Amino acid sequence: MSKVLSRNGFRRLAATGAALLALGAVAAPAAAAATPVAACTPVVLKKVVTSPDSTGIGVAFTYSATVTEKNISYLPAGEKPTQDGSGDPIAIKGNAFIRVIVSCYNWTQDTYRGPKRLPGEGAVKEIVLGGTFEGQQTWYIGVDRKRAYDDLSRGASVSLKVKV
Repeated sequence: MSKVLSRNGFRRLAATGAALLALGAVAAPAAAAATPVAACTPVVLKKVVTSPDSTGIGVAFTYSATVTEKNISYLPAGEKPTQDGSGDPIAIKGNAFIRVIVSCYNWTQDTYRGPKRLPGEGAVKEIVLGGTFEGQQTWYIGVDRKRAYDDLSRGASVSLKVKV
């Protein structure tokens, strides 16, 4: 059974609806502003060098600006290095692999023309570029066995140094 609104009832309903809409527009919270994302300084790789000394071997990645976003860790046991983007396996000497990921990498300004594969020395068997993909750059350091390493980059340094 449907009710038919009288002309007067319809006017009241329309006025109430308009008032509610107006009230809702005034009382409704503004659309949530986008949460600001911490800005990072885009970096590009300038050079990669190894430097052996009496305490081990260092691998220094020199970038155009301070690296603020990085991740250095061993690959899980049994996992092999892969090319960023394609996932293709990377041939690299070593029995354990340290993965160095630098985020906020400016691939549009990438001017690195140095070697993408460097020979190792001592415990470090080889250093290989894993790729640059979606704003990050990955390098792998193949070592003879899983051993301690230190991230020696400090403060405003533009070098990311890994000492094995």
